[in-house]
Amino acid sequence: MSALTDLAAAHVGRPLVFAGLCALAFVPLEHLVPAHAARRTSWSIDLAFATAGQVVTHLLLAVVAAGVLAELDAWSVERPLLSGLGGGRPAFVATVVVGLLLFDLGGYLYHRAAHTVPWLWRLHALHHTSEQMDWLASFRQHPIEILLLTLCQNAPLVLLGVPLGAHATALALLKLTTVFVHANLRLPASPLQRLLATPRFHHRHHQRGGPGRNFAALFPAIDLLFGTFSAEQSREFGLAHHAP
Repeated sequence: MSALTDLAAAHVGRPLVFAGLCALAFVPLEHLVPAHAARRTSWSIDLAFATAGQVVTHLLLAVVAAGVLAELDAWSVERPLLSGLGGGRPAFVATVVVGLLLFDLGGYLYHRAAHTVPWLWRLHALHHTSEQMDWLASFRQHPIEILLLTLCQNAPLVLLGVPLGAHATALALLKLTTVFVHANLRLPASPLQRLLATPRFHHRHHQRGGPGRNFAALFPAIDLLFGTFSAEQSREFGLAHHAP
């Protein structure tokens, strides 16, 4: 019973701690260097997604996604990805970078599909109902969509035998990046903005109306490769039509 209690506490506590740490990090930054002067006036919906919604999602991932990925592990390659590099920090860093690229490719394909396949769009549209871009908006996602996206992003890493340590590091970086690219932050112009996703890059994806652009989560080069990149700056967000 004690083990079950500890397990339940972990699945409840971890997402709440993550949301709290994000608030501590991003709220002061958004006040110091905001990209958009408008501030949100409604907090209840996204706070519910960041707390109760995250707990439900975490439990769903632990039960369903973990089981599916464990089954896929039996089909993974015998020789782990980049195993020829040996051990040490350089090999670990290289594996994390490749893992992030695989994450983003899988996420890009799902994201494009979510904007074209009607039943996937019904789930994904929820995320696009946010009319204010800030760190809290990143949590407004349907739990079932997070489950599907998690499987699409993690399956390639499992099948290619990415070591658990590098896999976990890539996953943590992806979660932080997801909050960062939604944040209401103004960053100085830099060539790096073509290499790594920024709030400006992802805010264009949430632009109200117009064709979908900037589907990648981490690497804008993926959108450049597939012809979906836009450098435009966006200031109006949400859906052009009402959604429940």
